[in-house]
Amino acid sequence: MKTLADARTLGDVLRLNAQLRPHKIAFESAHGRSVTFNEFNERVNRLNNAVTALGLGKGARVGILSRNRVEYVESYGLSKSGLIVVPLNWRLGPVELTDLAAHSAPELLIVDEIHREMIDGLRGALPSVRHFVLLGEARQGWLAYEALIGSAVAIEPDGAALADDVLCLVYTSGTTGAPKGVAITHAAALGNCRTAAAEMLSLSESDRTMAVMPLFHVGGMWYHLFPSFATGCTTLILSEFEPANVLRELQARRISNVHLVPTMIGALVAAPSAATTDLSGLRLMFYAASSIPAPLLRRAMETFSRCGFAQSYGSTEAGVVTVLDPKDHLRAREASGQHLLLSCGKPFIGHDVRIVGAGRTLATGDVGEIEVRSPDMMRGYWLNDQATQDALSSGWLKTGDLGRVDGEGYLYIVDRKSDMIVTGGENVYPTEVEGYLYRDQDVLEAAVFGIPDPLWVEMVVAAIVLKPDSHVSATELLSRLRNKLAAFKCPKTIFFVSSLPKSAAGKILRKELRKKYGSSG
Repeated sequence: MKTLADARTLGDVLRLNAQLRPHKIAFESAHGRSVTFNEFNERVNRLNNAVTALGLGKGARVGILSRNRVEYVESYGLSKSGLIVVPLNWRLGPVELTDLAAHSAPELLIVDEIHREMIDGLRGALPSVRHFVLLGEARQGWLAYEALIGSAVAIEPDGAALADDVLCLVYTSGTTGAPKGVAITHAAALGNCRTAAAEMLSLSESDRTMAVMPLFHVGGMWYHLFPSFATGCTTLILSEFEPANVLRELQARRISNVHLVPTMIGALVAAPSAATTDLSGLRLMFYAASSIPAPLLRRAMETFSRCGFAQSYGSTEAGVVTVLDPKDHLRAREASGQHLLLSCGKPFIGHDVRIVGAGRTLATGDVGEIEVRSPDMMRGYWLNDQATQDALSSGWLKTGDLGRVDGEGYLYIVDRKSDMIVTGGENVYPTEVEGYLYRDQDVLEAAVFGIPDPLWVEMVVAAIVLKPDSHVSATELLSRLRNKLAAFKCPKTIFFVSSLPKSAAGKILRKELRKKYGSSG
């Protein structure tokens, strides 16, 4: 194995980097910690051998609940031994986390100090977890991460993953409240890695990258961080997004490319220090997770005029699908190309996109459901054959998004068939939130939907019909909801109404609500 093209698993990539660039810095943090590619591989080996000694074998799940840090990426290295990594969204509430744990059944859970007390309070609801590992000092009932690594040797682990083995389970929001774990194989992750590195980010070993997207999210991990690591870049890991700090680090460390969501770009543009920050080293600002309002993109391109911009469309299930590259963005500055700012680009090499309606492929310009096909898609939904069959058919994945393709082959997202809301780069499914609202003693009917927002792209709101004689306030209702649901999923505004618009079949018409309240709040 001489090059990335020869790698078949994430473990292969770790070994290759340790051989080719052993003394180069792989990861660094804003607090001064750094680790070389060889040191990183050795630590991953120790972690694998230590976890194997605890009795975990190939196929066992390992959960991780933590903010961004180097150890997070090390945890992904457990896939070397064929273990399946389950990154957990730290923004979720206790009930949601226990639901995911019940579904994925991790035998070992790695947790940072910020979330230790919450997990301690949930131990009784986590029967599958045999070992709790803390990213911190040893405590009663916890194994200390560094002590665990120190207890094992640095030789390559005996167990070996295969290309078609599942590397990780990444959970998407459930449209019916049931969790859906997307099973991503080593082959799919590395396929997306190569595509992103070559066709989307144009990475070279000399690039210095910043990882500020949450690493529990595919956008933070295998859309960006895996390509950077595999290419041999040095990556700065930030634990959270704070505009002034991000601008400061971009300048101080001469970061050459960064992956952000539109909300983050908006925050950088609005930051007081944006105009005076020297970003001459920044080659590319890549954005994804949701479309960006054209006026905001224009402001960003003016503010950060010396760097290129690129956008990608994809999903946890599909991987990366299309790219609107820097040349497209330059063309969009001209009057004749402004329409491209509404597009998400053209398919990558080896990726097919078609627009389907009424059981057939539609003509250019017609709106229908977007279906994609590539060798880098998910294996399926974990322990959910029905959902897998519903999503995959003859090698094509139904995205649930509505779109059209123009005469030049550019794809445009028109709407979301599932009514999914994308707010600040996070996916929110109305049915899930409504499920919690309908459990409330004062709620008779509820409809959750998104409306345009200059900061979050979309804002989650709800229209609610109260039960007779109920006088609960919006503040009280939201307070109850936040005790059960992640904050980003909770409505920012509640509209109390006497009735909800419905179709003849009794289905609530969210489209009518979006029309009515789209200019509100």
